[in-house]
Amino acid sequence: MAVPGTPDPFDGVVLIAYDGSANADHAIDVAGELLGGGPAEVVHAWEPVSSAAVRSAIYAIAYDDSGEMLARERALADEVAEAGVARARAAGFDATGGARSGSGPLWQTIVERAEELRPRLIVMGTRGLTGVRSALAGSVSHHVASHADVPVLTVPLGDEPPKSPA
Repeated sequence: MAVPGTPDPFDGVVLIAYDGSANADHAIDVAGELLGGGPAEVVHAWEPVSSAAVRSAIYAIAYDDSGEMLARERALADEVAEAGVARARAAGFDATGGARSGSGPLWQTIVERAEELRPRLIVMGTRGLTGVRSALAGSVSHHVASHADVPVLTVPLGDEPPKSPA
């Protein structure tokens, strides 16, 4: 519902959380169809192996802390972000973006960026985990939807974009 004298809730930037997967590509395509483009920021949230290792304590002993690994990880994260920006532009968005690493889990990095940016919507794909697998592995999209204070559009891989009326 639009209220005279208030900002249009359908104006503003869309935050697209992108991980380089087919699910994320599909989410961008569906969002492009639904929203018709507009301004967007693509964020590829990534976590250095060292951070993940410390939290999980599984690989902490084998981690190479020379800085070379971190530089390679950062370069790969930048490539993924660039691919997301290109995909968003192809879907009709006026997109910018980049890679971001945070001090916590991936979902937290996305939510923190949303708090800074104040987008009208967050768009992201889902991994399609259900039941026990979802409970054990956690779900970035679930956590983002639970913690973000803006609407979140999550798109499962099997969803088809809506057909435009002919």
